[in-house]
Amino acid sequence: MQIVIQKETQEKVEQVCDLLGVKKQELVERALLLYLDNLNRYLELKQEIREWDALSDEALLNFEKSL
Repeated sequence: MQIVIQKETQEKVEQVCDLLGVKKQELVERALLLYLDNLNRYLELKQEIREWDALSDEALLNFEKSL
């Protein structure tokens, strides 16, 4: 697979590769995996918040019924 990135991003990748002494392929793969992991955690948190919100709504309705 080949992906085209902007020149500025490519220059940043090259700078970091030089500083860390790693190949571009390795750096980009690691960065992508880190991003995807963070995105997955964000989506899981978002789902958990939705579930808590639904439980909260249900508890409020049950409380109102009990009055």
